Amino acid sequence: MNDLNPSPDFEEKVRKAMQTPNANPEFAKRLRSELVRRPVKMKPRFTFKPAWVMAVLTALSVFTVGAPRLAAAFGRIFGYVPDVGLVDSTNDLRMLAQPVSESRDGVTLTISHVFVYPDRVELKYEVSGIAPENDGWQSEESASNPTAFCGGVNPGETHNKAGDARLRLPDGSIIERDYTGKYPQNAFVMQPVYDAAIPTDVTALTFILDCIPQARLGAVPEHWEISFDLITVPAGTVVGEPVIEVTQPATEEAPASPSPEVVSAPNAAMTLERIVPTDSNTVLYLRFDMDNADPSLISLMPRGAYIIDSLGQKIPLRGSFVWQPFEHKVGSAFEFVTESKPADGRLTIVVEQVIAYYMPLYTDPPQAAPEEMTFSFDAGENPQHGQKWDLNKTFTIAGFDFEIVSAQAVTFSDIETPNFIDGSQGYDHGYQFAVAADPSLGLSVEMDIKRDDCWLYDVKKIEPSPLLYTQLCRNGYPTGEVAVTIREMSITLEEDLQVEWIP
Repeated sequence: MNDLNPSPDFEEKVRKAMQTPNANPEFAKRLRSELVRRPVKMKPRFTFKPAWVMAVLTALSVFTVGAPRLAAAFGRIFGYVPDVGLVDSTNDLRMLAQPVSESRDGVTLTISHVFVYPDRVELKYEVSGIAPENDGWQSEESASNPTAFCGGVNPGETHNKAGDARLRLPDGSIIERDYTGKYPQNAFVMQPVYDAAIPTDVTALTFILDCIPQARLGAVPEHWEISFDLITVPAGTVVGEPVIEVTQPATEEAPASPSPEVVSAPNAAMTLERIVPTDSNTVLYLRFDMDNADPSLISLMPRGAYIIDSLGQKIPLRGSFVWQPFEHKVGSAFEFVTESKPADGRLTIVVEQVIAYYMPLYTDPPQAAPEEMTFSFDAGENPQHGQKWDLNKTFTIAGFDFEIVSAQAVTFSDIETPNFIDGSQGYDHGYQFAVAADPSLGLSVEMDIKRDDCWLYDVKKIEPSPLLYTQLCRNGYPTGEVAVTIREMSITLEEDLQVEWIP
């Protein structure tokens, strides 16, 4: 069992809009239980293709990157470790002396990597030998009875820490996994990060795990304690594969808007920061920025990436990151890995689309008050399936207008698709909102019905129909005055971003 193999449909279960560590507590509570458990597959491409409109889409960006330089020239020494990522050994790094395994009743737990930095600990472990019927990642029962498995919670409930590994120091003190969302890799339950400074004289730690994440309780060995030794890495020593730092020519800044009333066109740019040629593939670190970005912009998420090597081969890039916009703030780097080894020589890196996410309520400071992003309608005391309410509520985020046209009472059967592998889970009644916007934007909106038992959601866009956003609740339809808050808007930047690297 390895939680680095994501469930293809997990994105349907995860709310994508939390801002940490400054998230609204109510908002964070709704997300944390699922977020920290599993990775998410790179978001699939939309089925529609909005037309080109210069005013709202990024222009094709092409850069040539040359003269690669080793990281040492920048004063920082990075190495690359497969399945872990970048390792900074500039100073004061300790690491696992050697992998440590323990086997019990046919189940083997292996601590494969530990890196102790001055301010944190990064750890990775793996598990094998669990029968499929006892493995919640594979068992169908994990949907109908999630609490039968370690760490399992019912949708909408708070996070269960039972499957989170802790660390014990020689003095007996315990360090828990970080829960602030500070470290993106911490979204993988078997790749925890601990936001703590370990004393420099500590040369051994003990790994403590109450139960293996998503293992059937009572059927798989529990209460693991494994001690491991640390060794010091001499400053400047490369751990793993050497990382090449690359530079990119500076680009001219976009001119200022002629007046505050004019909305600047989004202008996304891609930078190749680092590249790691390995024996089997090539690893690339790409950063995305936007000129004239609205303050409510949270993240720029790439889709559909590939490279063309010196022989003209088109090789897909696999994103080694979770699709969680709040984990990837604007300007942060994304790790991509080629699916095969490219030929030596020039590489052309292409990203086909970028999604810009705007969350005005969850920036720091907030760019809108909750009442500015909230609308309501009177559903009456006995809403009926198919009943419809005309709303015609217009909102503006980052200068882009959209209209909540209507609300309609629906059931789970109205939106059921194969993507909902776990069924309705009791979320059977709710409202579907029709959202109209300029079709060239590829605009999407997500919102929350302000009731604690409303959770499951679905987004559909079938041209030329408006966007249909559905949220479902337990315990019947919300009645009376139903309040709904818009928490996220995104637009699709359709044009390719491209950069060339010359070794």
